[in-house]
Amino acid sequence: MSNPLRVLAIEDNPDDAELLALQLASGGYDVDYLRVDTAADLQAALAAGPWDIILTDYSMPQFDAIAALTIVQASGQDIPFIIVSGSIGEETAVAAMQAGSHDYLLKSNLTRLVPAVKRELREAQVRDERRQALRDLEQLAFYDLLTGLPNRSKFLLNLQDWIEHRQADPEAHFSVIFLDIDRYKRVKYGLGHQKGHDFLVEVGQRLVRWAGPNDLVAHIEEDSFAIALRHVANTAVLAEKVAQVHGLMEEPFQLGALQIYASASLGIVDSNLPYTVAADFLRAADTANYHARQQGGQTRFFSIQMQTEESDRLQLEADLQQALVNQELVLYYQPIISLQTCQVSGFEALVRWHHPTRGWVGPNIFIPLAEQTGLIIPLGQWVLEEACRQMHHWQTELAEFLPLSVAVNLSGIQLVQPNLATTIQAIWEQAQIQGLSLKLEVTESLLMENGELVIQQLQRLRSSGIQICIDDFGTGYSSLAYLHSLPINTLKIDRSFVDRMTLDGKNLSIVKTILTLAKTLGLSVVAEGIETANQFDELRSLNCTEGQGYLFAKPLPPQDLALWLHQAKSPHFLTTVSATHPHYDSPLSSAC
Repeated sequence: MSNPLRVLAIEDNPDDAELLALQLASGGYDVDYLRVDTAADLQAALAAGPWDIILTDYSMPQFDAIAALTIVQASGQDIPFIIVSGSIGEETAVAAMQAGSHDYLLKSNLTRLVPAVKRELREAQVRDERRQALRDLEQLAFYDLLTGLPNRSKFLLNLQDWIEHRQADPEAHFSVIFLDIDRYKRVKYGLGHQKGHDFLVEVGQRLVRWAGPNDLVAHIEEDSFAIALRHVANTAVLAEKVAQVHGLMEEPFQLGALQIYASASLGIVDSNLPYTVAADFLRAADTANYHARQQGGQTRFFSIQMQTEESDRLQLEADLQQALVNQELVLYYQPIISLQTCQVSGFEALVRWHHPTRGWVGPNIFIPLAEQTGLIIPLGQWVLEEACRQMHHWQTELAEFLPLSVAVNLSGIQLVQPNLATTIQAIWEQAQIQGLSLKLEVTESLLMENGELVIQQLQRLRSSGIQICIDDFGTGYSSLAYLHSLPINTLKIDRSFVDRMTLDGKNLSIVKTILTLAKTLGLSVVAEGIETANQFDELRSLNCTEGQGYLFAKPLPPQDLALWLHQAKSPHFLTTVSATHPHYDSPLSSAC
């Protein structure tokens, strides 16, 4: 069976072209050839291709092989190019080979033609396979396999070109958008990985259809895309582009028979920043995106202050890790008072951090940081161990004031640790404490969100004699029926209700409702944030069990508690008004 072969013959003599075709046919090829002998005809033939091989005479009246070779090379096509000449000198042949010809033959000896053609076709196939392999490697290196879009590396390479162009032309503005899909993991884990992948592909296609011909769209992380907008310098135009992106994301996505809705957080940076490296622009956009997500989504524009804050946060994270090692953390204790007897009933343990160079770092700063980084697990265990160690010491030091309780807060991350109950029970039993009881405070929302696992662990803890308190009660969403089944001993009324209780009838009604509910369920109640005598009087009249706040005492270091307790026993301690220091031990009520 003959092998088809398309031959482009550059030859001024038709008989010689026919002779070449016959020679190839005798070698088993089914030859289809076209003869040309001018530059214009060659260019037209190359455009009409494809051709398997080019056979050319060296010298013709209007043309020569070197000129033909130049035209072939300019076309970008890799076609085996063999010179077949009546006479060609050694130097000429070498020069032709150096210019890019693949072989040369003499017309007087065409026995080499078929072997030469076979060899060059085979080598051409090897070169084509090598090019395809390189294209495959480039695809793997620079393109996302899922969406087919450029990946982070390709995006950065292209953006770097834009940066260098702007350095030469200051008017060549651009903007970079870091887009993060909100709640993507809910789609992936709720509908399955395949639906999640389909969703990402659709997001990418929408962005590509929306983007301009000079813009860049890349898929750089699982749920993140990067967009570079060229020639966008006007703030109003950029704001309109951002609004369009949000609109794209808010249109429903059709995944098979299922329709889902999504949104995105955007971080924006423009080319006015003094950066010269593409990765710096993308990192700045990512930083702005992080701030957007921290604030609930939508859009944030990058500022240098954001980067400073992130750098400071990273340093603080490292310092917090070191603080656990260097024992820079301490526990302070805020007294909890029986509102009916005005006696101290216990304390809440509150962790404090004295940084060696920053001074006191507020818990509103380092506690969220510990939760985000996972440090809350060793930190929480240290708090429990330190509180139990202190309670063991107080058995002797505060013997005359016993019984007392100490409340320790648990974070949401601690709550979902499978070994939580076992760890706490081991710490509590090892402390061997008499006369003091341990209470664990859990926020209402965390208790409701974490389900049966948490409830089972709390039941185990309560069965071992540890009391459970719901902190910040009233700010969550627990149902009364569910609350009835929870293993709890105490409700703590959130300070926001106490603060406005004497000013706002609605908040007073909420407090009354909580107290009624607690009485029905047989629970004690602690009111947080008591700061005025009026608040104390109102809560006491409502038969609230206990309270804490600056009206009684600020959180105190453990070495000050013995003195404070002795002062608190004074008959004048709770009846003296201190108008100049409302946030320290001050008035309660003449009823005490």
